Amino acid sequence: MIGLVLSMIRARPGQAVTAFVLAMLAMAAAVSAPVYITTADRAVVASEVAAAPVNELVVQARRETKAGDRAFEDLAPKVFVFPGFSTVFSAETNAYVQSPVEGVEAIAPRFVYRDDACAHVRVVEGRCFISQSEIILSKPTLDQLKIKVGAVLGVDWGTFDAEGQEWVPLGKPTTMSVVGAYEPIDATEQYWADFGYFDDRPSARRVTAPVLANRLSLESIERLTERQALDVVIDHAAITGDSLVAVNAAIESGRAQLAGLSGSPTVKADLPHLLSRIEHDRSLVAQVVPVGAVPLVLLCWFVLFVAVASATAERRLELGLMSLRGVTFPRRWWLAAGESIVPILLGAAAGFVLGHYLVRLAAWLLLGSSGDVPLSEGANLWAAVAVAGAVAAAVLAQRAELAKKTIDLLRNVPSRLSRWGAPVFEVAVVVLAVVAVLQLREGDGGLTGFAIFGPSLVVIAFGLLAARGVLPLAERNGRRALRRGRIGPTLAAYAMARRPGSQRTLALFVVAIALACFAATAATASDDNRDLRIRVELGADRILTVEPVSRTELLSKVRALDPAGDFAMATAMLPKSEDPAVPRVLGVDSERLAKVALWNDSRLTAAEAAALLRPDVPRDSIIVDNKDVTLDITVNKLVDAFRVRFVMVVIPLDGSAAGEVDFGAPQLGRRTYIRNLPMCVNKCRLAALRIRQPEDRGFDATITLHSMAQRGETITDFSDGEQWRVPETPGPVLMVPELTSADGGLRMDVSGYKGADVAFTLMPTDAPVPMPVVMARAAGMGDHMAGFDGSRIVVKTAGEVDQVPRMGSKGGIVDLDYAERLSSGGADTISPQIWLNAKAPADILARVEAQGLRVMSDQRIGPLRAALDEQGPAVALRFHELAASLAVLLAGGAMWLVTALDRQRRGGELRALRAQGVARRDASANGYLALVGTAAVIGPFAALASWLLVREHLPVFTDDPDTFPVPIWPSPLPVAVAWAAAVLTLAGVALLAGARLRAATRQR
Repeated sequence: MIGLVLSMIRARPGQAVTAFVLAMLAMAAAVSAPVYITTADRAVVASEVAAAPVNELVVQARRETKAGDRAFEDLAPKVFVFPGFSTVFSAETNAYVQSPVEGVEAIAPRFVYRDDACAHVRVVEGRCFISQSEIILSKPTLDQLKIKVGAVLGVDWGTFDAEGQEWVPLGKPTTMSVVGAYEPIDATEQYWADFGYFDDRPSARRVTAPVLANRLSLESIERLTERQALDVVIDHAAITGDSLVAVNAAIESGRAQLAGLSGSPTVKADLPHLLSRIEHDRSLVAQVVPVGAVPLVLLCWFVLFVAVASATAERRLELGLMSLRGVTFPRRWWLAAGESIVPILLGAAAGFVLGHYLVRLAAWLLLGSSGDVPLSEGANLWAAVAVAGAVAAAVLAQRAELAKKTIDLLRNVPSRLSRWGAPVFEVAVVVLAVVAVLQLREGDGGLTGFAIFGPSLVVIAFGLLAARGVLPLAERNGRRALRRGRIGPTLAAYAMARRPGSQRTLALFVVAIALACFAATAATASDDNRDLRIRVELGADRILTVEPVSRTELLSKVRALDPAGDFAMATAMLPKSEDPAVPRVLGVDSERLAKVALWNDSRLTAAEAAALLRPDVPRDSIIVDNKDVTLDITVNKLVDAFRVRFVMVVIPLDGSAAGEVDFGAPQLGRRTYIRNLPMCVNKCRLAALRIRQPEDRGFDATITLHSMAQRGETITDFSDGEQWRVPETPGPVLMVPELTSADGGLRMDVSGYKGADVAFTLMPTDAPVPMPVVMARAAGMGDHMAGFDGSRIVVKTAGEVDQVPRMGSKGGIVDLDYAERLSSGGADTISPQIWLNAKAPADILARVEAQGLRVMSDQRIGPLRAALDEQGPAVALRFHELAASLAVLLAGGAMWLVTALDRQRRGGELRALRAQGVARRDASANGYLALVGTAAVIGPFAALASWLLVREHLPVFTDDPDTFPVPIWPSPLPVAVAWAAAVLTLAGVALLAGARLRAATRQR
């Protein structure tokens, strides 16, 4: 029997090769899912580790102890022993170093010993330390002390005098030789941990880098205490998917052992946060990949079913002759099945290996990694299931023909579809699809359990039902064409409607095209979502966070950096309100908003938002300099005013601290008050005029302001009451004066304070009140916010958007300049940033430094977007693209086999038609292209139905911010490209099959 089966295979090698190739592709597709999961798992672990901050990859043990105590130093490095862990011990004390050059201020650096320090610094002059009496200093420190390499210094132990706010020496100086000048190779590498040795910010130490020396050098300094530390540096390669549990256990074991030491060392390990993210990332990969793998495996079985069923149908005459000659059913079954199953088993073996190399290629193309792909147990399990399913599909495909009577087989007339078998199968698929959909929609487990079959069952059910509905229409069109005498369309329509494999083939095409469209839709929607998130959370193409400066300085220097406003915009956060219901607000230089910010709302454009944020105001700001200012004021009434003073609040335009100038105690009657403004050398903005009593005690007063002058010229005559305002009244505790016009000036009156606090303050109306805010619709702004000086500012919502740049759906933006004008204090900004667009020059960092702004961090949209692309959900979704490609190839291969078999059987029929005078083009009309065209129309709708089902359950981000829902309609172009690629591939196979069929119509 085996020999006979092999003879049958040799007699029809094309059919056997096609079955082999289909089985190979099917097995490759089946094992690609677990292999991809393993490969993607490695990729996401490596990505998370590479993106992790230093503190998550360094375990930090710290202890302050008496000098000479070595217990921690001896034990700590021994408790963190694990492959990939390296320990760095360090000890330091505060030093006091006096320059030998007269007149140079002493410095108070940190005196540091750190394991292997010389390997992590670049010695720019001299050499690294060797002996006990040698030290190295940073090049700026050498310049600051005005010494050179080779100088001898006295190093004392230093302590900070809290009363004098300065460092002072203790003990006796130790003589040290400066043998080198250094700079760190990379101050941000794991080796330096979180010590912040290289901090350029000014401090009482008057130095920005430590003294580095060996352990004996530190021991030689007379000191009472020292700070000891152990940093466990975890190599990136130490954290893999297989080592996560072991790494975490090693950290916890070391922490427990150190906890028992004297001195209670503190151990900080943020590694568990990283491990938690990695585990979540891996779980998302394992959750998302099967969504594409399940329909691919089902499609593999379906393809093999169609292929074997078509091949068996073409051997009906052979089966009939074997039955007529008395061959038993088991033997007939083996002869029928063996010709298909043998190539299927051989192809499955080849496909198992091919699947691994396909994933390796996909990893190289999609993940940027082409490392070894393991033969995992998961792949073996999937392979076994795939083989079992393939054999079952082959056996099931032959059941219909083997069960027929001998006479039906000998007639060699294609049988019509079963009256009840196919409908029952279709109903079963539909019912299962409904069950999966209900579990997905009603359950809370997401894409788990049976719900994972939901998207694929929806597509398959859609394809089967569409095929059942379309084929009767094809037969009706055939009859109409026949009545009109159109032979070609008649034959094509009947071939499509009456051939037993047409419905299955059409369903197969629908599923393949739908999978391609679904994969493109999911990938595109996720890409769009990641684009939106990074645009919103970053706010601009590039963000420079600078060292805190005043708001005025930030605004003026950024405007000087970019006078035309083409590429740079200043931003700063406003303080958080004491009312937890008030969302955070960001101040922006709104005149530059439209050019710089990444705006994401089509209903309100950035230009429209900027116009709303910066309406016209009654007056410009009042600018004064450091010359005498004259106030002409009449004090009409003072009650309970014991120690009140006239105060002018000014904000220097150079960014220095706000100033308050005391004009003295008010006196009854009309008088002129004169004071100099020493802090306004570079000019100031008038913020407020106040009458203040200590402890804000209340009082009654009536005063009339007539004019304010400087340099003999009147700045304002107070005649226009609309150009002035008083603070808002947040409640009954605070009273503000009433403003009225009187005697050519402005009268301020407070009467009947009755113990309430009084805000007797007058401010220019150089900013709008209430303050306009553009808010996220979901934020719920309310009627007030906190100003830069902590005061309560009344606001109005001028516009609403879905997402505010940087603030997302939980905040709003105001004009930074107007918010500054409403403030009477000049403190440093919160999170000062410079937003840049793509037009920013290449030397922007140098230009920012030239403005006196120190850049603390530089964030760009490209690297941050790339980091999102390496998270688990994004990596997992790329498998859907691979699965869709394999699905289209499988469908094309199945059509090639079906058409090859069809050509063998129809050759005689078509030649007979040609003999009757039917044109070759009409005789060879086969309906293949019609099947592809019909599937091309139905497939996108099947994909849409599946997408609408799974969309809200499809994870896009590892951290799931829940503020960026997956869009229903992604960008159409990538989906159209995927659809066109699938349709053109199948159409190409159909055209080639039609050409071969036309060749079979030639007369012999």
